Amino acid sequence: MSDNGQNAMSSAKSSSGVHFYGRMYVGYDDRSVSKAADDESLEDGGNKSRLGLKFRENLGGGLQLIGNLEYKFDGIDGQSENDEIACSGADCRTFNLHVGNLGFKTAYGYFGAGTYESPYKTMGQFDHNIDTAWGLNQHGGTSMSNAGIDGNVEGMLAYHNQIGPLEVAYMYAVNDSQPTADGVINTQNTSQGDYSMGLQLKDMFMSGLVLGYSRGHAHTDGESNDRFYASMKVMPNAGVFVSLEDLQVSGSYLAGVASGDITTIGTHYTMGATDLQVVYAKGDSDGAATEDYKTFALSAKMNLSKTSDLTFGYAKQDFDSTGSDIKTRGIGLTHRF
Repeated sequence: MSDNGQNAMSSAKSSSGVHFYGRMYVGYDDRSVSKAADDESLEDGGNKSRLGLKFRENLGGGLQLIGNLEYKFDGIDGQSENDEIACSGADCRTFNLHVGNLGFKTAYGYFGAGTYESPYKTMGQFDHNIDTAWGLNQHGGTSMSNAGIDGNVEGMLAYHNQIGPLEVAYMYAVNDSQPTADGVINTQNTSQGDYSMGLQLKDMFMSGLVLGYSRGHAHTDGESNDRFYASMKVMPNAGVFVSLEDLQVSGSYLAGVASGDITTIGTHYTMGATDLQVVYAKGDSDGAATEDYKTFALSAKMNLSKTSDLTFGYAKQDFDSTGSDIKTRGIGLTHRF
């Protein structure tokens, strides 16, 4: 690229307020299912690594244009989709779009469109280990799927506002999943009529207390996931949290299971440069008793600097009546820039 081109890019970056950011992660994990042989891997299988940019441009009159573009990737083995390397049936790009949206910030809140992480996922997000092999949503500690605490939602109209202690968020899918006359079918992960919403109160009734409700609705199924949650900072270095999920969208409770409830309780405790997370969860299926389980998870994140940390994690999902379990332990190194 010529010097003139570089100068033009620098000028545009300065005037538009572009901020580049990222996160690099590498982890070693050992996963076992019941008595089967362990599966050991050295990679970023949960796609915790990110590369993105944000910008904000003042348009005058109190109006701002805001944009966010973020890709997830596995910088270790180059496969961005959790080892789904059968390229005939899965996307094997090294970089995979996670967030991409544009919107306006006004006196009445944010109005935008694009791909987002849903309010169901982001509001009341207590898991420090999400997107790792020992994340709670990988072991029944929280819900799975895009209608739960996982992934993203595509093709959404979005609204967000902070009104005193109340935070409000709503997203509505506009993509039509029916094929057009030429046979083209919407391949995005939402269908027209899907929505996600969240309401959260912070420090309203008591300092350090957060109360919230969120919902993820799948229009095609006519079902919803509902979640009530709360957290409380009980000491300067300690907090507790609880989450109650009623999951009716298929695949949110367990893969291949229609519905169920998940109750999650946990604590965060800081000792010097180390953040501890301890979680207990109970899954109660609306179907067979063999789908009930208990989950225990423990992790210690050692902050090496303001931008780097080393985490040791362990999680076990134990199915009550069958005696089978899913167990993962590992170590991960993260650097943010």
